[in-house]
Amino acid sequence: MNARAAQAPTGTGAGRRSRRAVLGAGAGLLAACGRADAPGPPAQPGGPRRVGTYTVRVQVWGDVRDRNIHDAILADYNAAHTDIAIENDHQDAAGSGGPAYYDALAARLAAGTASDLVYVQGWMWQEYAGKGALQPLDELASRDKWSTPWPADAAYDLQTTFRGKRYVSPSSTGTLLMYYVKEYFDRAGIAYPREGWTYTEFQDLCRRLTRQQDGKQVYAYQWNGGYLRNTPWWRMNNHLEWDRIAEPKKAVWNAGPVIEAYQYQLYDSQYKLQMAPTQQLLDADPAYNRLELGGVAMKVEGPWFLPRMWGPGAQREGGTAYDVQLLPRGKAARTPHMNLIEGQALTRQCKDKEAAWDVMKWIAGERGQQRVAEGGRMCNVPEAIRKFWLPSVRLKYNVANAEAFVKAIEGASINLASEVTENVLNRDAGLAQALSDVRSGKATPKDALDASQPRIQQVLDSYWASQSTGR
Repeated sequence: MNARAAQAPTGTGAGRRSRRAVLGAGAGLLAACGRADAPGPPAQPGGPRRVGTYTVRVQVWGDVRDRNIHDAILADYNAAHTDIAIENDHQDAAGSGGPAYYDALAARLAAGTASDLVYVQGWMWQEYAGKGALQPLDELASRDKWSTPWPADAAYDLQTTFRGKRYVSPSSTGTLLMYYVKEYFDRAGIAYPREGWTYTEFQDLCRRLTRQQDGKQVYAYQWNGGYLRNTPWWRMNNHLEWDRIAEPKKAVWNAGPVIEAYQYQLYDSQYKLQMAPTQQLLDADPAYNRLELGGVAMKVEGPWFLPRMWGPGAQREGGTAYDVQLLPRGKAARTPHMNLIEGQALTRQCKDKEAAWDVMKWIAGERGQQRVAEGGRMCNVPEAIRKFWLPSVRLKYNVANAEAFVKAIEGASINLASEVTENVLNRDAGLAQALSDVRSGKATPKDALDASQPRIQQVLDSYWASQSTGR
């Protein structure tokens, strides 16, 4: 992904394509990989000629769209090289009969059979760097004077570095924007959202767009469950739920702005204002109460959602007349959009790091990025997005304001970059259950977050205690 969404595009709050399966590092991973500061095998100096062909295995997602992208990259690369070849190791996500993607990675690392390169989400790989399973890229990049996939940008640094070292080469991105269905604005005589609109204006639109139309209820807004996609709503009011995004030590989850954001997004929207479908309604009528199916006017989504709105994969016959806009402004000078970055990491188990490095650069370079764009994913950096992705996506998916996806990158961030991932918080601090209780009307945001705050802090304290004792 793209950047992959952190949850289902249907708005149910479930993990999108189950790609957020809990990391199963396994008891053997630490012993197999060593510590992050352990010296790794030295890279081959200068890339000497190989006696035979070295095959670089690349672990990638098995999703249909991603399979096409990576198989196209494989065909291009292999046709252009004689001493290096790519072999794609397609791994399915959880729920399709096999192990979860990251569970498969952890098992292979522990067994010493990991692929040379691993396709990772920018907010999910830090555990493996911390355990010494990944090879830093700094020396190779410095030697080759290569910095193509790393703009001077906070979201890129947060999702590609760990404790001062660079580990991930971005190959795709995905920013979250407000999608809106034009017909509901047109029928109500309401202007479309404009760049620079405010959170107050968004709330006013939610009130005005909720109505009966052609004998059916139309909801103004479809909420997103979970932590990542709701993050901008309190950060736009100048609150950070951590003392820092990278490896936080203190949690500040029961502060006013966080409670206020969840109160409106997950509770009032459904039960007080009734301008968003409840989970019960989503379950009862899965073929209507969603943005892409005609029952909702606005929803926050990423570029991976475009095919559901227009084109051969559109969920409504003939597609939906829609557009996208930057998220509304709050008190912060710039709205903190989420930029979800994905790319390749080099494992220490790789036996020819020069070969893997060459493949990594190919994927991040022009030939690789052309394939990423052709497959529908946003490219890795703004320059490549504008050159390869924007020209095709405007026509292919009938999205006039596609430039907003690129504008959102400037000043963007991520919710958390740590070995303590969101999945860890869901599992060990009960964060997902707390938010589910709010969403289902079982608890107020204040009660849920007051109860969650000490549990989240305890998870952080336990993690840092393990660091000081060498785990």
